[in-house]
Amino acid sequence: MKMNCIVVCFDTLRHDAVFTDLASTPNLDRLVDRSIVFDNAWGEGEPTIPFRRAAMTGRRSFPWRYHIGDRGSTPNLLGWHAIPEDQTTLAEYLFQRGYLTGLITDVWHMFKPTMNFHRGFVSWDLIRGQEADVQVVTSEAGLDPEIPVPYQMQVLNRTKEEQYFVAQVFQRASEWVKANVDNGPFFLWVDSFSPHELWDPPKEYADAYYSAPHVRDYLAPFQLNDRNPSTDEIERTKALYQGYVTFCDRWFGHFLDTLIESRLLENTLLIVLSDHGTELWDKGRFGKTESRLHPYNTKMNWIMHHPTYSTSAGTTRINAFVQNHDLVPTILDALDIPHAPLDGHSLWQLVNNPGMHVRDYVITGWNEYACVRDNEWALSMNTVRPDNDLRLYSLRDDPEESKNVADRYPDVVATFRTRLEALVGGPMPVQYVHRPARGLGATYGQLRAIRRELGMQ
Repeated sequence: MKMNCIVVCFDTLRHDAVFTDLASTPNLDRLVDRSIVFDNAWGEGEPTIPFRRAAMTGRRSFPWRYHIGDRGSTPNLLGWHAIPEDQTTLAEYLFQRGYLTGLITDVWHMFKPTMNFHRGFVSWDLIRGQEADVQVVTSEAGLDPEIPVPYQMQVLNRTKEEQYFVAQVFQRASEWVKANVDNGPFFLWVDSFSPHELWDPPKEYADAYYSAPHVRDYLAPFQLNDRNPSTDEIERTKALYQGYVTFCDRWFGHFLDTLIESRLLENTLLIVLSDHGTELWDKGRFGKTESRLHPYNTKMNWIMHHPTYSTSAGTTRINAFVQNHDLVPTILDALDIPHAPLDGHSLWQLVNNPGMHVRDYVITGWNEYACVRDNEWALSMNTVRPDNDLRLYSLRDDPEESKNVADRYPDVVATFRTRLEALVGGPMPVQYVHRPARGLGATYGQLRAIRRELGMQ
């Protein structure tokens, strides 16, 4: 009997939110207790769309090689585009092998008119309303000007936990697997935009970490970056994220219970990922920034439960460098499905050969910036203006990556720069194939701006 496969991806879930006491995640913890964990997993191309493209194809997103129709695309970062037609998706591989394929998500970026991330899925279910995704338009009267108006419109009638976006994602995923228990083999990709900002958990989840009734809740945390926030404002905003992580974990637990009760874990490869992290005032900022490619932004979660390799005896931990474009070859290898050579590596060789490595260093690209890191050093630089912002950190002496020592170690800088130039295919600066988006994106915020220009109310 062929094995099923489920991938669960969380957006903006920090690695240390799961593996330290930063946040309570009892349901992810009980999966970890019976799984393979890759402790040294790093995003390859960031953020949301480049990450998922590499994760769904096994092909690198960075360096940014393509310019694909992006009329009206918002945002229009480097690498923010559809899956190229010559790249086969994981869903397409599995569909061609007879798998029932399903996608359940509230990541609205994947379904914008310029995108094609549902390729290969027989069924797909988009939960609308996250961030600036407007499905319901209501009056702006009485709305809080400090909270994005489009988002407020989508959640005005929310009265219980089950109506939150992450709850809807995992409820619908649970319904999908219950309906298809006997329809295997199947492949299901479950993608939660939470705990991406806006950090908007039920209030009691944030209160469990830090309650400050006299402080407003900054659901859009980056609003504090240009201010001089008080300690209460900082701690309460961190608590919003911590509470959101715990809330996400609570609903992941609902889905995990469904898998256990349906006995699906006995014949299902289950992988839990996150695309990247976020800053919790680590270096005086909230949110994530392309120039700050530190571990709290670029380290990802990768937890893998396999019916044969995973037992109740404990966690198998692997410390070799891995990245998200390793996902497709790893899954295809586990399911014994042949495929053409890919950029990523099957990670089963690491599971079967403890101490083995598939790469000596990792490279993460985020818009114009890139970071090259190994176990001793991390070099971050702007690939378009390389002399403007070049930083080298000694990870042994400075694990917090706070002191730039590029001037002291020019040979290390040269070595790491050579590694990056080998990947991008030439010397710095890089000239990417990219043009600004043509036309206006169809967003509510842009509509409001047009109306203001025209003197409309």
